[in-house]
Parts: sequence; C-alpha cells; structure tokens
Amino acid sequence: MSISRRNFLKLGAAGTAAAGLAGLAGCAPSAPAPSNELPATGTDDWLGTAPALSPDDCTQTIECEVLVVGSALAGSMAAYGAMRNGAAVTVIERNASPHIGGMTISFLNAQTQLEAGLPKYDPVETANAMFNLTQYRSDMRLNALWCERSGEVLDNLRTDFLEPYQQYYAPISLEGIFPDPSQEITSYISTGVAFSETDILTDFTHNIHQFLEDKGVETYYRTKAEVLVQDESGRVTGVVATNENGEPVYFKAAKGVIMCTGSFGGNEAMMRRFYPEHFAEWALANNAYEAYMGEDPVTDTEMDDGLGHRMLCWAGAEMEEICSWASWQTTGWRSFPYLLVNSKGERFMNECTSLLTSAHIVADQPGHDGVIWQIIPTNDFEMPSSFGYDRAMAAEMFKIEENEHYEADSIAELAEMIGLDPDTLTATVERYNELCSAGADTDYMKAARYLDPIDDGPFQAWKMQYLFYCTLSGVRCNDKLQVLDANHDPIPGLYAGGNTVGYRFGASYESLLHGGSNGLAATHGYLAGEAAALS
Repeated sequence: MSISRRNFLKLGAAGTAAAGLAGLAGCAPSAPAPSNELPATGTDDWLGTAPALSPDDCTQTIECEVLVVGSALAGSMAAYGAMRNGAAVTVIERNASPHIGGMTISFLNAQTQLEAGLPKYDPVETANAMFNLTQYRSDMRLNALWCERSGEVLDNLRTDFLEPYQQYYAPISLEGIFPDPSQEITSYISTGVAFSETDILTDFTHNIHQFLEDKGVETYYRTKAEVLVQDESGRVTGVVATNENGEPVYFKAAKGVIMCTGSFGGNEAMMRRFYPEHFAEWALANNAYEAYMGEDPVTDTEMDDGLGHRMLCWAGAEMEEICSWASWQTTGWRSFPYLLVNSKGERFMNECTSLLTSAHIVADQPGHDGVIWQIIPTNDFEMPSSFGYDRAMAAEMFKIEENEHYEADSIAELAEMIGLDPDTLTATVERYNELCSAGADTDYMKAARYLDPIDDGPFQAWKMQYLFYCTLSGVRCNDKLQVLDANHDPIPGLYAGGNTVGYRFGASYESLLHGGSNGLAATHGYLAGEAAALS
C-alpha cells in the first residue's frame, strides 16, 4: 500500500481507531522423552526440571548463526533484525503455522507516521509517561529503546517489506477524540499502526513470514524447543528440540539464540506463583489466548505453557516477581461507559477504566468469574465512547445484538431477570441517577460527559465477560536484549523478545501506546536479532 495523507484521513479519527482495534528430517531418539511435566496446583515447583536431552542424543544437527524460538510478532521481528544485519537465521515454531496476536503495533515518530500527519512526540515525555503508567516498575532503558528505535524499525519495514509486498498499513490518529483529555482516566497518543482494515495481524503475520523465507530465513514448524544447550563456560550454543515425530534435533546457533516464546498463561503452577489468588483463578478459567489464532491450525493446545520462560530459568535467568497481563472482553458495549454492577447489583468502578487494564478489578468482584452487567436506559442520550467508536460502528464490528442482554420496564424486574437483588440494584441506580443529575460523580469521579441518568425505560442489562489473554512478563534483559542471570550479568549467546522479556509493564497492561505490547515486542525483537547478528 502506498501510504498517503488521503489514505490516512479517509476513515477519520474514530474510524482509524476502530480499524486498528478490530496476527525435519528425522533423528533417532536415543534419549528419554522430555520430563518437564509440572504439578497441576501449588506454587513451589513451578519451574520443574529440565528434560534430560543433549546434542549427543540427536543424530541430526541443523546449523545456523541466529536461532529464533517462536514465530509470533517478536520472533518474526527478531528474525528480521538478524537477517537484515547479515546473519543466517533459522526459526523454529511448535505449531503448524505462525502465531497471530493483537491488532495494532505501536511505533514512535517514524517518518511514515509524520508524513501521514501525526504529531511528533517528545521522547522524554513519552518515556516518563510509560514509566508512570507501569507504576514505576518498568525498566526505563527498555522504554527508551522503544522511544529511540521503533520509528526506525517501522521505516525499515516500509522500505523492505510493507511496500514491496503490498502489505496494508495505516498510521492511526487518536487526535481530537477526547474534548478534554484531563478528564479522562486513560491517556492515549497516536502511535498505533493498523495492518488490516478489518482484521487482526493475520495478513501481516503471514506476509512477513513469506518475506523472511524469501530472504533466506529457514522455518521449521511443528518443532518444539525443549532445552537450551550451554557449553562449559555457560554460553548458549543452541537448542535441542523435538520435531513432529517426537525425535530430538540439535539446532546449533553460532551467534545466539533468541527466545520469543510468548505467554505462560496456560501454566497453572506459574499463574499461581506470579499472580494473586483471585486473579489467577479467574485467568485460568477464562484464558482465551487461542481466540487470536484466526483460522490457522493450532496443533499444540498448550502453547502458552511457559516452557520458554522455564528454559530461560534453567539456563540461569530469573523471573520478575511482579507480573503483568493483558485482558479483553467479548460482550457488551465495550468502551461505552454505561453503569456497571457486579453480582450483588452494586457499582464498583469508574466505567471509563480501560478494558485492557481493569480485569483485576473485575476478577476481584464476588464470584471471581469476570462477569459484570451494564445497565442502560433507552432514551435518546448518545453515550460517548471512551475510545472513539460511534455506536453504529461498534454495533457492526462487535456484533452487539448477538450478545446476551435483557430488557424490562422496571429496574426491579430487570434485576430479577439477571439474578440480582432487586432492592440492591434499585438503590444502586437511584444513587447513580443522583450523581448524574448533580453532574458530578463524587463516588468514582467519572467525567461529566459520560453521566446520563438511567431514568427512561424500558431498561436494558448487557452481560459483559472479561477474558484473560496473556501474560506480559518474563526475565531481566539488558539494552541489547541479552538475558541476564541472577547477578545481572549477560548469559552469553542468549537473547529474548516479546512476552518473555520482563520489566516492560507494571502489574497490568498500560494503554498510553496504541498497540503498546506489540510495539515493544516488535522493537525489542528486532533489536535482539540485530544484537545477536552483530555479536
């Protein structure tokens, strides 16, 4: 696609925001099968034991300079960074196809974005805002790397891949969505780039893998990394993996191994170790990671089992103690801040809080099931979106009418229909209406422009289900994305990208950057590949 101001402006601010939100030969097995099974419950034994596999167990060795483990966004970009810097690259992926994740990718001050009319942001201000929104827990050097290099990465992609492969891309404007940003809970800046008009990163993922393979990158699917190989000095020299026949193969990497293995959200022991009890219970019961795989085959249903994290720790790395996450919701009027109530019929939060960052609030409600209810009047008031949708767009994009909802002539009747206490819900609505009439939410400080009394029936209740998507935490890395040991020294030959990299977020996703997790994954993955290639 040839980007132009016309292409950028044709959807408008809300439209572009919505578009962005809407991707071996055999080897004789002479060693025992991998023995990295974990207990179903408990926290003490989350690490498990490394499988007893070594290069000596393999009759086949596949050599490369840089080996990338994992083919999602971070892995793709790591392969790109290594290939672009002259390395011979191999990618191994335990599934039958590349992973697809997220909807937009965040970059800062790329020429591509500036040409489209987006503002040029101050890197210091941006990095400081990122640090603030991660509760001062992120590694500021990792933030700075994104600020310093992400624009260059996008411009390189545009020249090398996006234009030659006719890959759709459109910088997204969030300018002017909020009349008074000082009254909003969440801060946004226009850093996101959409790579589809209607879909997640499906096309981007497929196309970039085709580009990489055209440039000589070798990819082995249905190939599961099992253990990192280290020499006597502790340097990582490769990976022993099992192919689709369960046969061990040694992937020998002369320059380095980059671990881009994603989430550990499907690992019960790790979830219970690194998250509070109620959050872990909710996340394990509502893990929807595979929802983002599109129509590609998912051959390994335990792909977010944290094996990559454990491989890193077996090699000497340390997990961060406070782990972050990303969540989503599949039902209800997302990003329209109507009154929310829990299973007791009580209001419990400022409804403008981003769905990406509020799962811990919802998971901590009675029942810990992630289910809450939107209570909506049917008058003529147009509730503004807290992200920039209009109602017609949201209704079409999210197929709103297919979501579970109920309607009644009274609040008490509505409460009966959804299993809530009528007196409690009635009292909650009366209190909410008082605040709306006063024009000031002194209970939860919701901005006045979102305050509409629920005083015009029939009344509606829309079920909202929060889902867990992935963990966003991992091991400590330096500014070259080298993995560090307990003494904060680099483990030679070992790098990481994406959701195996720790200290990027605080206790949850932060929403300043549109597509921020993907933005960090893309930039850090690229820089890991660059560093490995130039080592």
